[in-house]
Amino acid sequence: MIAERTGFAVTTVSKALRDAPNISAKTKKYVRSIADEIGYQPDRAGVSLRTGKTYKIALLMQLEDEISDFSRRLILGMARIFESTPYELVFYPILPDHDELDEVIKIVRNRLVDGLVLAQTAPDDPRVAYAQEHNFPVVTHGRTALEAPHAYYDFDNEIFAHQAAKRLMELGCNEIGLLAPEQHLTYFQHLQTGLERAIMGANCEISNFRAQVKPGEDYVRWLREATIEAVQEGTMPKGVICSGEMAALAVMDGVKSAGGEVGSDVQIISRKTSSLLEFLHPRIDWVEEDLIEAGEHLAKLLLQRIQGVDPKQLQIIGSPAIGW
Repeated sequence: MIAERTGFAVTTVSKALRDAPNISAKTKKYVRSIADEIGYQPDRAGVSLRTGKTYKIALLMQLEDEISDFSRRLILGMARIFESTPYELVFYPILPDHDELDEVIKIVRNRLVDGLVLAQTAPDDPRVAYAQEHNFPVVTHGRTALEAPHAYYDFDNEIFAHQAAKRLMELGCNEIGLLAPEQHLTYFQHLQTGLERAIMGANCEISNFRAQVKPGEDYVRWLREATIEAVQEGTMPKGVICSGEMAALAVMDGVKSAGGEVGSDVQIISRKTSSLLEFLHPRIDWVEEDLIEAGEHLAKLLLQRIQGVDPKQLQIIGSPAIGW
């Protein structure tokens, strides 16, 4: 239809729409104007047959994540980047008690998408290892300890915990609890390293008040009840670092329910990933991670990985924004 309207050959129209360098800017502009006028959209199935690409990107995400608004903000950031490309973002929710590796194997084996975005990484992450073994483009929100390098964007959890601990000590805390549910994930190791580095040589120790939940157990509810018990028994640490906003809310409610006061009996510093903490009273300190920006980085890194860029060149660590 475009060829008939413009008088150009179908091959010329195709090249113009694909921004081929051997087609003049005037011709491209004219062809695109006609394409817009008739509402032309490339047929994905046809393009896939011709190119061998799906032009789809998969984001896999555990639905039991306790960080407030985590998935939505990552998706928003990635969607902003993919909007100007032929790629479509597909969200793969992983139900509780389901093995995410099984989903990754199915996607990679059947080449259902052109690239993978994974979160909640472990040091020896089998999902990332499998994708790498099959030379499948993958980018992660978080790092691993795998020998082969892979593309990633990560929040600097070590700096987060270090700065939070320093702040808590300034507020008079001589015992600090590190509250994060997934102690097997890489980010927890970074948090622990930052905390240990901060209290080295200081009159402060790490509390044994930490997550003791079983797999599948509701971490936020457990944390609220554990906080109530600890405050009532006098074993609650003076300061706590929360890996997410929901954990911070659980501690705040637990302290209040036990008759204590946030800001005097217990000091809380939380990772902030949404506007939620801005509307709480009393106010607590936070260190912010911009998940929309993280999503944008992940999308850009994956597009480069699909194009064959060395993963060693596709590794970014974002700096925390302190909000005391």
